[in-house]
Amino acid sequence: MDSHDVIVVGGGLIGLSTAYRARKAGARVIVIDRGPVGYEASSRATGYLSLRAETPTESPLAQMAERIWPTLDEELGYPTEWKQKGRLWAAFDDQELADLKVTYDLFRKTDIPFEFIDTQACRDVIPILSPDVRAGIYTHRSGHANPQRVTQAFAWAFQDLGGVILEHTPVHAVLTEGGSVTGVQTSAGTVHGGRVVLAAAAFNARLMEPLGILFPVAGVRLEAMVTTPMPPAYDVCFIGHGISVRQTLRGNLHANGGPHEWIDVQADQEPAKPNTPIIRNIARRITEVFPVAASLQMLRSWAGIVELTPDLNTIVQAFDNPAGLVAAAGAGHAFGMAPSLGVALAELALEGRTSAPIEGLGLERFAGLGPDWRSVRNWQAGAYNT
Repeated sequence: MDSHDVIVVGGGLIGLSTAYRARKAGARVIVIDRGPVGYEASSRATGYLSLRAETPTESPLAQMAERIWPTLDEELGYPTEWKQKGRLWAAFDDQELADLKVTYDLFRKTDIPFEFIDTQACRDVIPILSPDVRAGIYTHRSGHANPQRVTQAFAWAFQDLGGVILEHTPVHAVLTEGGSVTGVQTSAGTVHGGRVVLAAAAFNARLMEPLGILFPVAGVRLEAMVTTPMPPAYDVCFIGHGISVRQTLRGNLHANGGPHEWIDVQADQEPAKPNTPIIRNIARRITEVFPVAASLQMLRSWAGIVELTPDLNTIVQAFDNPAGLVAAAGAGHAFGMAPSLGVALAELALEGRTSAPIEGLGLERFAGLGPDWRSVRNWQAGAYNT
């Protein structure tokens, strides 16, 4: 196969955003994915941008993404359905209310405007919200987009620039020689390139282990579903009662949440199909939050893999050994921050440095973490995170 300037492993939103930025800068770029692009975490996301007020090291990168999101339709030439109308976190019982107050105390330490609002104010923001809502945190910032549309837009825009996407091709190893990367070994053969960006979610850990690198991510299976359409009711990002629910441009309720199952990932295996009891759990929670939804039908459901880190913060890392290797983990926040992560990773791959605010997001914060960290936390396959 031909040699490329940059090989991006992982065709999700982080990988595609990185590939687009690198290709726009003039690099020869190939994206390699074990399945179709955007088939796992990216298309399973609810589609939110969070400004990460509770995780200060991520917040500058999230706010950089907030500035990029409104420009993407024109930049990419395809629709993303981006809508920036705010975000509401809501509580429905005593425990959720106590947790919400803790969250609000964290949010107040930032310069991002947040309001703690009562039942009526919550229902003013979302009129179809259950009267059982106790309180909420509201910000007029943040927004949401259509995950499938966004992934598609980045993929098409990248290809419009002459970028190459190789689907259904698992990557089995990162190849090195003399302390530098030389390419990757795939199921279809060797792909040569002097820079490799690993954006393969939880599978990053498996690819880096043979290089002697502990990349602390764990895969968790996220369930999602979409209902049949209903008339327009609200346009903010909603989080509460253990689920995230947005109303789409067409009126569907798009939700994910409920209990998450920890899993291991393999290069040649598709994610497991949706778990029916968990889908029922999500559906029940939707109707408890939005009683009007009881008259809707479930249109479809699906499941994908999201990678989480020990501190639930994003990882952005460029390596000196092997030189030319760059890796990232979205820690469940990849969708919203993908536009800025793409800038950071492309610059790191091409220039060895970035103007993006990534301070504190490197692997050095995990110094001393043992290889058994998942078992210590009980983040092992088959266990559930509720």
